[in-house]
Amino acid sequence: MKKNPFSNYLINILVIILIGVVIIGLSIGLGGEGIIDLIKTLDVFDIITVISVVLLWQLIIAVILVILTRITHPEYKLRQGFINVLAAALFHGITPSASGGQIIQFYVFKKQKVDTGDAGSILWMEFIIYQSALTILSLFFIIIRFTSFYNDFSNLFIFVILGFIINGSVIAFLIALARFKKLHDWIKNKGVYIGVKLHLVKDPEVTVINIEKQLERFRSEVKNFKDHKLRILAIFGLNILRLVVYYSVPFFVFIALGQKMDIGMLIDCIAMGSFVAITSSMIPIPGASGGTEMIFVLMFGNLFGSTIAGAGMLLWRFATFYFVMLIGALAFIYIKLKKV
Repeated sequence: MKKNPFSNYLINILVIILIGVVIIGLSIGLGGEGIIDLIKTLDVFDIITVISVVLLWQLIIAVILVILTRITHPEYKLRQGFINVLAAALFHGITPSASGGQIIQFYVFKKQKVDTGDAGSILWMEFIIYQSALTILSLFFIIIRFTSFYNDFSNLFIFVILGFIINGSVIAFLIALARFKKLHDWIKNKGVYIGVKLHLVKDPEVTVINIEKQLERFRSEVKNFKDHKLRILAIFGLNILRLVVYYSVPFFVFIALGQKMDIGMLIDCIAMGSFVAITSSMIPIPGASGGTEMIFVLMFGNLFGSTIAGAGMLLWRFATFYFVMLIGALAFIYIKLKKV
């Protein structure tokens, strides 16, 4: 009997909730009444401020998607892009290594009358530009905070560097694909052969055909970059802004918890936020649950102490993960019930 893929999603959701409950319990247990007291100091305005920054982050992603989609579909609306992005956020959160987001975006694009070929091109371009922005911004923060981070977090330093290398390798590989035809041929021939030997590839002929299609699509996207230079540059800038806004959420979280913050602390929070994201990207379970929370407390605990960092983690994780998944679920239900 063929397994229903939605049963896997349900299992992942239950795993995420279970891990979340355990993490909350451990955080409160280790932080004692201090964490509870800090959470009690939050007022509605504090929470709305943090949520607003998170929504701004998602809105910027939607603007990026709309700009790319309007290359081939000028009538594409911001509302459609926002719904698409929110639905993707849900499936990014409930699938290992955020692997399900783009799959659901194909589905949403189809409902929005964007054909599969154009949808593939849009998502390819979005991924390449985002990965480039992520790599450059991560390198920038590693450079400007190298000494202090290495001194204060030597035990985590190797994981940050490893995460940067993995993310940087992805864009380096894509650049190599664009420039060297011999790499194409190696992937189609020797790469597939190695996959067969390792039992990773079952049907080499079908695999070669699929690789050919993907490489052709990739070459097409490289050509699109040349044809839309100003648009691509604007999207790159928006991706930098997108990341900075996301990385700055802890800054607003700690303001909400009554901490005195200045511009120097803003830079520190953005840098630390990027290090948390880089490191947790290597955790291959849905939402990187468990590891992300631990890394956040370890890193920000050095700046604010473990109790304040624990309380900050709970608000930050709720706003950037559970809240986003909740509105993503509502967006997905809307998509299923209506034409979007």
